[in-house]
Amino acid sequence: MTKIIVAINQKGGVGKSTLAFHLAHAAAAQGDGKRVLCLDLDSQGNFSQYLTGDLDVINDTVGGVGVFLEGREITPSKTTREGIELLHGHSKLDRYDNDPDVEERGYSTVMRHQLRELGYDYIVIDTPPAVGFRHMAALCWADLAVIPMEPVMTSIVGFQNVLVSIDEFITPINPGLKWCGVVNKANLRVKSHREKEEYVRQEYGQHIVATLATRTAVSEAMEEEPAQPVWLKKGVPRDLRQVWLDFCNEIIKG
Repeated sequence: MTKIIVAINQKGGVGKSTLAFHLAHAAAAQGDGKRVLCLDLDSQGNFSQYLTGDLDVINDTVGGVGVFLEGREITPSKTTREGIELLHGHSKLDRYDNDPDVEERGYSTVMRHQLRELGYDYIVIDTPPAVGFRHMAALCWADLAVIPMEPVMTSIVGFQNVLVSIDEFITPINPGLKWCGVVNKANLRVKSHREKEEYVRQEYGQHIVATLATRTAVSEAMEEEPAQPVWLKKGVPRDLRQVWLDFCNEIIKG
């Protein structure tokens, strides 16, 4: 019973890769022997860099997630955390966006079934912000779309655009897809942030599962060598560790 989770927004810079990284680590910690596969569909490859500690991983344009998109047998890479494996992203992934054979498989049930047959307990997918095959197809494969947004209008619009895509295009293909929103990088002492956070909660109710404050400790944890989830970083306030851990566990177990 593989659970497939995708982090997605049509606006960049909202924390998708950081969120996906934390979700993968929370999934791997659910019990002994849990196996997690990460797919990095973003050509920037930040998710892959965080997971491997290798900035040059994005220069390997032959292997990685492209092998899966081509329908060939995959060879996942190890990461810095036991139990988490990776199909890395790279700088040439845009070549798949207009490949009719890849699109046909991706928008059918083929790739979704292939992912489930790999035998992982969890699959966590990071996506590019630009609308295209790699952005949309991941929604066809997933059980849950987690949509982080900053409390600013451009980011909220990106969140809303994902919902439109789900309603108009994805639901007929993947009717079981669920979604939730996360307000990220919030400073609720700022009036505009408070107003935007209140707005999305009023509009979308229980679908907004968390508000995560702007905290330098999170970015510092990601810049460690190797990167680590904030709840494992020494010196981080207990309340911050607990908020992130509880949120990620809710997503993984929900």
